[in-house]
Amino acid sequence: MPLQYSAARTSNVTKRNNSKSPIKKFQRDAKKLLPSQKLYNQNLNKSITNKSGSPSPPVSPSKNNDREKLVIKDYDIQLDYQVDSSNDDLVVAIDTILDNRWSDETFLHDKFSLNHLKKLNLEERIFSIKGLSSTTKADIIKYRTQLLPEGLITTTQLYSIFNKQGHTFVDKLLELNIRKGIIRKFIISNASPIISRSLNNFQIGKVTYGFENVDLVVKNDIYYKQIEKTLSSLIDRETIDSETKTKHNTLQKFYNFIKKNPTDLFISSSNFNNEEISSLVQMGYITLNSNHFNEIENNYAISFPNCGIYLKLINEGRIWLVKLLNKIKYKEMLEDEIFNKWCGRIFGGYGQSNTKNNSDTNLDILKLNNFKKPFFGYDLNWILADALGAGIIEVFNTPVGRGWRLTGKA
Repeated sequence: MPLQYSAARTSNVTKRNNSKSPIKKFQRDAKKLLPSQKLYNQNLNKSITNKSGSPSPPVSPSKNNDREKLVIKDYDIQLDYQVDSSNDDLVVAIDTILDNRWSDETFLHDKFSLNHLKKLNLEERIFSIKGLSSTTKADIIKYRTQLLPEGLITTTQLYSIFNKQGHTFVDKLLELNIRKGIIRKFIISNASPIISRSLNNFQIGKVTYGFENVDLVVKNDIYYKQIEKTLSSLIDRETIDSETKTKHNTLQKFYNFIKKNPTDLFISSSNFNNEEISSLVQMGYITLNSNHFNEIENNYAISFPNCGIYLKLINEGRIWLVKLLNKIKYKEMLEDEIFNKWCGRIFGGYGQSNTKNNSDTNLDILKLNNFKKPFFGYDLNWILADALGAGIIEVFNTPVGRGWRLTGKA
């Protein structure tokens, strides 16, 4: 029981009688019903700045769990990046993902009003974006040019592009292009996070690695260029010792092997000796395969160097999306709302808007959250595409736009 302090009997304390005025009582009770001062100021500011147009809707003080279930109009969805049913060119689909994966260079939308910067090179484009610190801009350039491996995508993103045709359709296209030597597929074991679920509630705190493989895809010409780049770096060293020579010879042998075996996903100790395998593991071109419980001896999966950095980007996106939708009562949200969370839109905020036409957004500000670590400008389209293809979410039309909902699979 907390201590209670009272004035001493000898102290001179004047007691104030609580007012019994009915007006005062009404005012006290009314405060409980009025919105907070912050909410009131937000609505007042939006009303003032929107005199020239229609009044802005007030900000709802209701919690996420108080919102009503979205009305489903139909499931006949045509996403911005999806190809029509007559187009079965897998390379075009891969290029669509790669050419539009960054919010500052995508041609699929201009929600950030950055289309006027697309003709600039990467450094000029990033440093022309307002609202980002110099450190953040430098981190974006370093991440995209030095850390992130080139050309990788997930098969789940392809499933989303060919969503109407189905997964089997994509798998057949992949197999056909792999046999032709156009595309290389990698199976990275135990790479995707599993979000534990209990009593229909996603427990975000329990994210584990080790129970789901990820299939990655890259065009073979990009993979070959990566190997050739590594071979050149080994030769161009000022001092070439015996270890460097061994690495070079091993990688050249590996290069010849994958060209002759375009469909192979694994190599074994029968193809390479222990020293060669050790060198390939060190360079990132193979990883020890596993079956969820233990590593499989003498069996190594063909890999792409630094693919873990790309997988981290994908995994962070899945976790962010599941956490967001899990906060809502019905685990669903309109796409526009998801975008606002993704970029960090502040409604009726003070400062310079990131859009050119302030009459549309008034003083709404995009904080550009997705341009900061760990996403570095990654576009929301591919977070949604990966989760949709993986079966984590489903998409549907509502009378007020597209909606996305957790499926319960995780």
